[in-house]
Amino acid sequence: MRKASRTFDPVNDNRNWEALFETHFQNLQSLNAISTLWISGLSKLGIDHSKRPRAEDLTKAIQPYTGYTFVQTKENIILEQIDWYKMIANYEMPLTSFVRTPEELEYCDEPDIWHDIMGHIPFLAEKKYSDMYQLLAHTYINAFKAEREDLLKELDFVGGMIIELGLIREPSGLKAFGSTFYSSSEVFAAYKSENQIEFTMDALISGESYDRHSFQGRYYIFNSLEHLSDIITYIHRRL
Repeated sequence: MRKASRTFDPVNDNRNWEALFETHFQNLQSLNAISTLWISGLSKLGIDHSKRPRAEDLTKAIQPYTGYTFVQTKENIILEQIDWYKMIANYEMPLTSFVRTPEELEYCDEPDIWHDIMGHIPFLAEKKYSDMYQLLAHTYINAFKAEREDLLKELDFVGGMIIELGLIREPSGLKAFGSTFYSSSEVFAAYKSENQIEFTMDALISGESYDRHSFQGRYYIFNSLEHLSDIITYIHRRL
């Protein structure tokens, strides 16, 4: 994990939040990339685009739907995967400590609250997504306890190449599923056809992981949330 180099700055955080929200939402709309899952979840949260949401307000908003508690930290860290999934399995999620600047919309090398909230929380407000993510978390924890490195590689593929960077087919077309796409301009790279790859079980077994420090350049397409749940169930049954 990495320690914070930046902390809360309420005035600038709110200003940056509004600029990021307006710019990035327009980018997503220009690509017709917004998933029905994400927009439905966002509508449940009552987020004011003009200021950084508070953890307690997000917790209160999501409780009737999927029951998560959001934990505001005072530092900026990337949790180890096992620690992240243990929190998720307990219906908790940590929020990091600063909002990136508008100049960092394309790329930010530190985990920030803009990605935490806009990338993950609208999806977590949706019951079907939450059920899938709970299955992923519990499967990861059990594979970790069993020291199943083969399955952990496959689960890391799901967590990185699908949860962070996947594309999903919906009735109205190909949509952004990966949480990274709702917080950075990598969504433009994902919508270049030459960068898109159909998901196969061979890709899962490869255990391909992504580089947090740059655009991936390879984006996997899968068919539905049920398709993803089936993939995780396939891993779970091999424990």
